[in-house]
Amino acid sequence: MSKKIKLFVDSSSTIDDIFFKNNDIGIIPLSLSDSNEKVYDDAPESLTKNDLIKKMDLGLNFKTSSTPFGKLSLTVEDALETHDEVIFLPISSGLSSQYSQSKLIENDFPNRFFTVKSETAAYGNEFIAKNIVEYIKQGLSSKEIVKKAEDLNMYVNSYFSCENVTSLISGGRITKGILKIIQILKFKPIILFDSKNQSAGWGRNYKDIVKKIINLIKKDYSEPLTSQNIDSICLYVSGYEKEKKEFLLDYISEYLNYPKKKIITRWVPNIILSHARKGAYGITICTKIPHRKRDIKEN
Repeated sequence: MSKKIKLFVDSSSTIDDIFFKNNDIGIIPLSLSDSNEKVYDDAPESLTKNDLIKKMDLGLNFKTSSTPFGKLSLTVEDALETHDEVIFLPISSGLSSQYSQSKLIENDFPNRFFTVKSETAAYGNEFIAKNIVEYIKQGLSSKEIVKKAEDLNMYVNSYFSCENVTSLISGGRITKGILKIIQILKFKPIILFDSKNQSAGWGRNYKDIVKKIINLIKKDYSEPLTSQNIDSICLYVSGYEKEKKEFLLDYISEYLNYPKKKIITRWVPNIILSHARKGAYGITICTKIPHRKRDIKEN
């Protein structure tokens, strides 16, 4: 008889509520703290996206951190009372200490708790999580599932940018060299989203930046991208005008040879929005061919 496996993802994932409920997936919230040292769970009942934006508009800055160690451990322990094994898919090991903390907790539940080393977040982890659900249904062992899930990192590619760099600067998310360029030329950063401060360039506005992001994505693969070797594309939005959203959708569709109606849209997760603010946007592309290998820095 196959084992009963519980899957958890952290709150950076963009999975919709219906899929969560239908597939026995739990959420482990990351933490945010404002400049008044008030701490919030990254969960709607603690801090909604609208509340986060309002607080930032009032001048509050936010820091992000992993789930408190004790809370993470207790969540795993509780789940193991009703399940044989637990798999956890955290945010990229290059973006948070969530992964390293989870690996420590593995020692308390040997051969029952398993952590996937992710190199992505947001829709990238949604893509990986949905594949994990299928692996569970196929009856694969947790060790096999973790290996296959980690291999999927090579098929996920994400870039972000934003209109407001205030929080990126105050939070040290922009390197000193890039900071000088931004301050002098008023450029906006392009961020390769797999580890902290991984700049991929800069541009003057969203039209300029999305063109550069598409070119960067194309260069990340050894063969041309088409609708046949693209699994899915996600555009992240964060409360900007329809004209901007439509331009981004049209441009992505045309230059990645992918039907506009199939492009998924997701709101920018709080954990990203807290640094990039309203006006942030990004693209995640999930492919059937691997991109070039990168070295990911762990926290």
